[in-house]
Amino acid sequence: MALSKFKQDEIAFELAHETKRNVAPETVSIQDALAVACAALRINGAYLKDTRRFSCKENLTQFANKELVKFAFEQRPGMLPMDFVRPVLTEEDYAQVAEIQKWMKRYVMLGLGDLDDFKKDMIATVSQDTVKFSHLGRVAYIPEFVRRDKHESGLKKEIRVEYRDSKHLGSDKDMVEGVVKILDKRFSREWESYNYTAVMDGNLVSFMNKHEHDVGAMKRIKGKVKAQTQNKLFSANETRLNYVKLYKV
Repeated sequence: MALSKFKQDEIAFELAHETKRNVAPETVSIQDALAVACAALRINGAYLKDTRRFSCKENLTQFANKELVKFAFEQRPGMLPMDFVRPVLTEEDYAQVAEIQKWMKRYVMLGLGDLDDFKKDMIATVSQDTVKFSHLGRVAYIPEFVRRDKHESGLKKEIRVEYRDSKHLGSDKDMVEGVVKILDKRFSREWESYNYTAVMDGNLVSFMNKHEHDVGAMKRIKGKVKAQTQNKLFSANETRLNYVKLYKV
């Protein structure tokens, strides 16, 4: 019986890392590295910058994505934590690799002139056949980068099409109330809060809130006007609110 493409990749991955057990590899196949990076994002459910260890033995250590990827290719004795378990790759992980490479190629086709150095580094890394072992931390972030980039691209299009005529609400320190639909959320470590972009009656608003709410959720909002600004993704009017309280609709 012929092996599936996934099974062939899985066997190749295992064979490639059965050798040189006492030496850290200088380079790693970008396909394998991305597959492990996708597995790390799947296992953690998010991109974790820091490893989380728990006092309760029943709770397994959550390794930071970059550590999970590096440890997966580490071959030197004594270099792995005792509680580290190598991730088992799935067919879906390899399917995600193909989607990542397809998404990143679009930048090459569109041109790299207007991109910042960070994006250029991401694209250059994915475009290579191999990646340096020392650069696996960068690879670990690529699936999350693509996930965010896809979301941001879709959000930019939604704002451009649906909310380009957004109007500013009220004046400085005015109280604003209504129902909002959450369009985007970003967690701020500095403020230990989520930064939200939302829409109310066709008008864009943004605000901070310590509680996590799902993108697409409808919430009743009450807050004060802090500033009249422009949306960062598309030059549409946006009202910045503070002292925000959110309630169920």
